[in-house]
Amino acid sequence: MASDTTFTDHYEDQYYSEPNSDDSEAGPDPRFSENDTDSDNEAPVAPPPMGLRAQKIFKILTFMDGHDVSLAELLDAISWGDEDCTLNGYIRNHRTMLLNSAELPEILQRWWKPPRPRKGKKARPKGARVPMQRFALECTERVLEEELELAANILKSPTGEDIKEAHLTGVSFPKMVSQVKRVAPNLWRLLFRLARSESQQERNPKKNPANIVLVVIAMFSYTRSHHRCRLQKLFAIYFKFRGLSAKGFDTLHALALTMSNKWTGDAVARISAESMATMKKLMDLFPWLMSYDNALVAFRVFSQRIDRKSKTGNSTAATVYIKRSAKLLPSTINKALREMRAIGMANPLDAFGIFEIAEDADKRRYPHIIYLILRALFDSPDFDFATYVGCDHPLLQPPAPVYQLPFGPDHVVLQYLLGTVNIPEASYEDNARLILEWLPQLGRDSPEWQRKLALEQVMAWVGDQLTVDRLRNLYRFRAEDDNSFERLDWMIIPPGWLHIQMAFANSIHKQHLGTSKGRGLSAAFDVLGRKGLQTSHTQGTFFHDVSETLHIIAEAQLREVWLEVSKPHTVTDLHKKAPEELYKLAEHIFSRHASSEALVHLKRRSVTDDIKSQSIMFLRDVIPFILLRSAVRTGDVGIMEDMIPLMLYRFVGGRNSNYAGEMLELLQGLHREWPPEICEFVRENCWVINNSGRRTGFMPVDEAQEMNIKDIKVTYRSEGPNIDWEYLKKLHPAIHVIRAVNAHMETEFKTRVRGSKHTIPKKERDIQELQNWYRASDVHVLKAGRKIRGNADKKSPDVPKDLLAKGSIAVQTGTVLGNWVENRTLERSTTQDWLDGSDSDSE
Repeated sequence: MASDTTFTDHYEDQYYSEPNSDDSEAGPDPRFSENDTDSDNEAPVAPPPMGLRAQKIFKILTFMDGHDVSLAELLDAISWGDEDCTLNGYIRNHRTMLLNSAELPEILQRWWKPPRPRKGKKARPKGARVPMQRFALECTERVLEEELELAANILKSPTGEDIKEAHLTGVSFPKMVSQVKRVAPNLWRLLFRLARSESQQERNPKKNPANIVLVVIAMFSYTRSHHRCRLQKLFAIYFKFRGLSAKGFDTLHALALTMSNKWTGDAVARISAESMATMKKLMDLFPWLMSYDNALVAFRVFSQRIDRKSKTGNSTAATVYIKRSAKLLPSTINKALREMRAIGMANPLDAFGIFEIAEDADKRRYPHIIYLILRALFDSPDFDFATYVGCDHPLLQPPAPVYQLPFGPDHVVLQYLLGTVNIPEASYEDNARLILEWLPQLGRDSPEWQRKLALEQVMAWVGDQLTVDRLRNLYRFRAEDDNSFERLDWMIIPPGWLHIQMAFANSIHKQHLGTSKGRGLSAAFDVLGRKGLQTSHTQGTFFHDVSETLHIIAEAQLREVWLEVSKPHTVTDLHKKAPEELYKLAEHIFSRHASSEALVHLKRRSVTDDIKSQSIMFLRDVIPFILLRSAVRTGDVGIMEDMIPLMLYRFVGGRNSNYAGEMLELLQGLHREWPPEICEFVRENCWVINNSGRRTGFMPVDEAQEMNIKDIKVTYRSEGPNIDWEYLKKLHPAIHVIRAVNAHMETEFKTRVRGSKHTIPKKERDIQELQNWYRASDVHVLKAGRKIRGNADKKSPDVPKDLLAKGSIAVQTGTVLGNWVENRTLERSTTQDWLDGSDSDSE
């Protein structure tokens, strides 16, 4: 019977046995004489009695001897060894029958490993083992070499395309495995069999060395031709920015696993140039904006000299954001912006206008605040919202967004880093130099582009408060310059919402901090054991830590208020209430326990309870902050805009003049100085971006800039004695491609075990601890006459000031607005020539 493979160790034969050893211990076969010989020169000896088949074969061999034809000569002639035999039809038919016969594999098997006679004691015959193994090896080499050449096209990487992001991240290892298996099945089967034994397969069926085999084939192919280097180039870029040293590169390059260190360095320069070219092409097709911020970059030297010292350089990094789904602004937008600015400067916002804006915003914000109060109850494990009978009731569903930005793959924002420059942004002169530095990198420095910027286009510059303040004042100082380009009339300067949120959190922290003896934030920090939150900071993780803690404190307090308003003060009782009742209770909580209305209600009742007033004021102040954080994360720019008047009052009341000015500038731009197209562009593109396409993947533009600076300073930093500003300027535009390659490789090899997102530990124990503390202190129970004692000359620091009330009064009295209007309109010119655009823009 034919076996499954050409060479196998086991076969069946009715006349022969197959022992494990090559050495025979059996006696001689009685059918043969001891004087038998294999020599072709001697006459055959008469055989002992034989079977019918053996008799036939004996006669044929005797006949061949009589015609002077050996068995080897016969096989050679039949096997295309003679031209006449090759062309003879009868011989050809018999050759075909032999080569297609089922017995041929077993014949070859017995030639390679002849069987030992059943009762014989002679050693197993050697057969044709040596020539057949040599022949098999030669065949295998040729077959595998041919298949390796067929796989070459899969592994080639053409110069020019090799550094493009789509080419690098387009490498799919499962797809390449499938392609290689199709064109090189024998090579793949051999290596795959060597990479995993049968016992391993039984122990661990999930083990799959497919990627290892693919890399081995890629290494073999690369050693034959350096053009077959698609995987080597991908590995080189990945390892370069995962910390592999130059010596490590030399070693891996010698092993044909990566390209050389020199090639990788040159590739980074080519990736940078390709990224800048791609960015400029996209800028001509789609709307875009940019941001920049200060970056401190450390430089190391390994042999210090007078002129070479380790130092930290003060530089500025910038990013261009391109949203392909955004609407293009019309060519008349520049003129419309100048006209609206001139009209707006003559008609600034007044206190009544701000009050109307705030009143409309409060109405739109109200259902979202009620739902946030409901969520504090629903998220409680004791309530178990999934088992609540009214969980699908419309009143308990999230309210419709005010102005939700679309999300998904079609709305992903592309980021392109510009070359970092050794210019700080501290002074107005520095920012003027930065503008002249960024425009050439953007390809907008030619006279033609300057004319387009001056007459037809606008450019949005986003940054933190310092950046936008410097740019805005620079715009004002240049009011008397010669032309529209020099006057910066083409600039719109919205602030970054990350720093606005940070200012909001710091304001709440300062207002409600108190002392460890009170019931404010300081005491809550002690209960939770939170370190480093007693003093506010603008750097490090303070904003993340204080924001997370404010969420926990607010949730604990709201749960306690829910228990206070329920009867008989149990979660079980709340679980039994109808959805309408829960919604009414949430409205009651807002109006009597978490709003300015609740504070006014206490005063009207002439009830003094400092602890209860403090808890009301904290919930009133922290709920909008939590709502703003949620709106930013989900891209609800309508909620973000509705928060501007409230933050204006807070910043004015807290004497934060910088951010109070930013809120006024935003309101003035949205309601007085920006055309509708600019307002829509700012809302939809300049506040938050989404670089993942997820529903909760939005982030402020300045936060994205901070993350890019982190990549520059930490994740993809370059160290060494030869790193200078010129190298960094060349490197940083390539970072977005490097980031994409790293993410792609770790996804392909499933090595993103730790993930790229911070996971918040379970907060229930923290909330329960705070609830117990608040409950023991009766913080949310109204007790008439309860006061917080202070010093004789001033109030206790545990009594927070009502910043909203103070700020609202200050805005309504007009002092703040008067100073703001006076400061912003001193320098600007509104001549008719400027409005008509008939100045010297073409110069």
